[in-house]
Amino acid sequence: MIYILGSIGAGKSTLTSLLAEDLGSSAYYENVDGNGMIHDMLEKFYAAGAESRKRVGVMLQIAFLTFRYQQLKRAITEENAVLDSSLESDFVMASQLHDNGEIDDADFNVYLTLSQEMQANVNGSPWNGFPDLAVYLKIDPDHELAQIAARGRDMEDVRDKPELVAYYHRVNKAYQNWAAGYTHSALVTVDRDKLDFVNSMDDRNTALDLIESKLVSLGKLDRFEYEEIRAKRMGK
Repeated sequence: MIYILGSIGAGKSTLTSLLAEDLGSSAYYENVDGNGMIHDMLEKFYAAGAESRKRVGVMLQIAFLTFRYQQLKRAITEENAVLDSSLESDFVMASQLHDNGEIDDADFNVYLTLSQEMQANVNGSPWNGFPDLAVYLKIDPDHELAQIAARGRDMEDVRDKPELVAYYHRVNKAYQNWAAGYTHSALVTVDRDKLDFVNSMDDRNTALDLIESKLVSLGKLDRFEYEEIRAKRMGK
């Protein structure tokens, strides 16, 4: 199982699609626009800055947590499933809301209990609880803002809600801190400021080679299969 993690607008869904296509494995997406429950909760979350984050934050995280758990139960039965959201990323987001007083201690304890129970329910069946590989999309905060604007979701638009800039920077920092302390599995960092895998084929091949060669070293991808994948990709 492969987790793709990074702050808002870092390119998680795009990389998930590219990697899953290369590996011939399943891709699991957060799918904000296609999930009515989460989309509606996010609109409420973004509606009034810190005030709405305090009002809606815990319920939004529980909604995300439930959706991610449903995906996880399917993904653990597959080889090299690629997830652009996970219980790991959910914890990063919930923790930064709690650390900034937008989820209070009592609500955070409920969230933690539910998250831990979900994790326990899938551990050992047949999964050990951690991904085989985590991929961190590192991105400069200003680059991140440009990427968020480019995807065109009105509820995320800093032109209408300039106070969101501080929130996005905070989330970016939370993921930096997460990556610096992450020890649950092998970790590959893809620098989005240097590798534009969305628009550059050369950068795309570099990013995918970085990830797939690590899967080979972990015994999760056969070397001959990797060479075939790479040759096919380079021939496009």
